[in-house]
Amino acid sequence: MSKKKTLDTMIEDHNREGPDCPNCKSDQVIRSGKRKVRDETVQIFYCKSCCKYFNDRKIPHGSYPPRTVLEALSYYNQGHSLSQTVTTMRRRHRTKIPVTTLHTWVLKHENELPISKMRRTYRIDPDNNIRTRRLFHPQPYVFKTHTLKLNIKGKTFPGLKRYIYWIMQNDMDHIFRASDICRCSELAMDRPVDRSRTRAINTNSANRMTNLALELARTKNERHTRVEEFFLVNDSATVSIEVPVYMTPKELKNRGIDLDHHLTGHIDMIQVRNNRVHILDYKPDARSQNHAEAQLQLYAMCLSARTGIDPRNISCAYFDERDYFEMSIFNDQRRDSIMSLKYGPRICST
Repeated sequence: MSKKKTLDTMIEDHNREGPDCPNCKSDQVIRSGKRKVRDETVQIFYCKSCCKYFNDRKIPHGSYPPRTVLEALSYYNQGHSLSQTVTTMRRRHRTKIPVTTLHTWVLKHENELPISKMRRTYRIDPDNNIRTRRLFHPQPYVFKTHTLKLNIKGKTFPGLKRYIYWIMQNDMDHIFRASDICRCSELAMDRPVDRSRTRAINTNSANRMTNLALELARTKNERHTRVEEFFLVNDSATVSIEVPVYMTPKELKNRGIDLDHHLTGHIDMIQVRNNRVHILDYKPDARSQNHAEAQLQLYAMCLSARTGIDPRNISCAYFDERDYFEMSIFNDQRRDSIMSLKYGPRICST
């Protein structure tokens, strides 16, 4: 017979709900009231292990709400000046921020938002830098690319640069809207789960940036879009988001997949860093994903077929604000049978 909960036990259970202690990483945390800070109310927690208090703010020790700070920094990192950012925040959000305060935020968070460092070397045009195209495949996708980062990173992978600009200029809706296409996410459900090349990485910059980006999402449905756009604007490696990729039936058969129609997909984010192309997929609750590895492998096959990039130069990862799982497409011991053929730049093949 289950024990009936009293008011005291219900309050105790409620108080136990909270994040791990940032000081000692203990989960023995209880709620300890709230505090009014400027325009927001902050939840206070108490750790029974180290006897320290902390709050749930993503950006601590500030008199402005985290959302205000992140919106101002994102607007500045799009290429606007300090004075333009201050004016826009006052006009659109009715928030008065001194220029000196904004400059302090830029310096304080330049390691978390590394595009700020690039601004010292490169000029960013706020009106033409981020190019956008709305795709209907068949549901709407907002494909975006950061032209400055693409032109810089494209020197290492010119095939990727050509393909992304080709997407901007050409219509391929007929491929993605065909009734007999197969999506990478659907095909991944039927493929065996192979985690032999997947490794978990401790908290890295992607987790920290995701944690900040989620502050800008007002609802759960906004999380995916907010994370993608935040990476595109604020980091120094993301060149494009929602990138459409595909493979033709002939290409699939050459790689051991028997399909009579196109295989299609949309990559959440493409990064170029450390002389490698990284395919990133934001997965809420990444730890519980069962078919992410197979889906990412199919994405890598499609991207390699379209750009001519050697699969050995492609890495894949899926992540959320807590976990980051990275996998290599290329087996260190032998070539994977699917990925062993040479890939040529077949950008316009339909």
